[in-house]
Amino acid sequence: PVAAQETGDVLVRGVTVVDALGVRPGVDVVVREGVIQAVGPDAGEEDFDGSVIDGEGRFLIPGLIDAHVHLEGSSRRESEKTFRWLLEGGVTSVRDMAGDARTLAGLHQAQLTGELRGPALYYSGVMAGPAFLADPRLQAATRGYGEGEAPYMIPVTDETDVAEAVAVLRGTGATGVKLYADVPAHLVASITREAHRTGLLVWAHFTVFPAKPNEVVGSGVDGVSHAPYVIWEAAPATDDFTLRAQGDYEGVPPDHPALTAVLDSMANRGTVLDPTLFVFDRQANDEVGRRRMAWAADLTTRAKDRGVNIAAGTDGAGQPLAGALPNVYREMELLVDRSGFTPLEALTAATRGGARALGLEASLGTVEVGKTADLVLLSRNPADDIADARSIVHVIQGGRIVR
Repeated sequence: PVAAQETGDVLVRGVTVVDALGVRPGVDVVVREGVIQAVGPDAGEEDFDGSVIDGEGRFLIPGLIDAHVHLEGSSRRESEKTFRWLLEGGVTSVRDMAGDARTLAGLHQAQLTGELRGPALYYSGVMAGPAFLADPRLQAATRGYGEGEAPYMIPVTDETDVAEAVAVLRGTGATGVKLYADVPAHLVASITREAHRTGLLVWAHFTVFPAKPNEVVGSGVDGVSHAPYVIWEAAPATDDFTLRAQGDYEGVPPDHPALTAVLDSMANRGTVLDPTLFVFDRQANDEVGRRRMAWAADLTTRAKDRGVNIAAGTDGAGQPLAGALPNVYREMELLVDRSGFTPLEALTAATRGGARALGLEASLGTVEVGKTADLVLLSRNPADDIADARSIVHVIQGGRIVR
């Protein structure tokens, strides 16, 4: 077996590449200095001077991206363990959707210096109305700060200087702004404009209470989370964000015209949806939860069929909630089993879809020349059965063989 190594030069010879572009058998994938240099038949030199992996009878996919995690660990040691588990399980990038940016920035810095091996970490800072910042989860992530004083969880009202608030949040090292709850539509729009002006992405709950889905999408946010929350487009307006998971999943069908209009707007704008079926499946332990999960799965099917970019996100913390491998494998399986995705469509959600969610499609998400060499070698073909994505032989991150 090929040992873990530090060089960024790798040749995978004679492999079948499986990614959003399709299935390409019998190709060589050449990696130099951590970047894919060539993909094609006989692209690799006979006397290649880096690590050579025999890809005959094997399948190469892009590294997986979990586009919705919460990496709140109680200690640095626990975080390191989680990161190792994710990376060795084929997850090469993650998007943390609201945590303690002090911890996350420290983890990111440790990655840059080589102290910490794990998936590339991208994280958000939160902007929400003052009422939501009293949520116990957010208070736990800002321990040591007074309420509303953390630079990565900022209360916003009509009196807020939006440019200053965005600048403060950007200073925490966040990749994007997460709009959570208790934010009216005009503030969603002004925050989005200012964040984009400064180079930050904007991610939001599908409904931000009182801002409704069409207003959130229409403001130009880059992505929305949680498929069931779009139901509030077809409900009377409310500013009570505590109701977010309690929609009328019996009375409002997923093909309601108001919801279809939102999906079509998303498809036209390129807005990414991470439906987070994983978390709703875990909550499906009573009749209400089961109905919500079935509704979410159907809505996700409709979103995909209408051309919406889908990203695989679990809304799970780092813990192994779905077995020995990271939770994103279960998200892919739910996309297939409950939403009718083909295995290749589900794999695409966990690769190119995640790259789009991060605004990094130019460098991640497919096995193409010029992209970062985040790759997973499998013994079986995930395009035949998504469960075969679990058949990991090697994990390569930035051209380094880490498993």
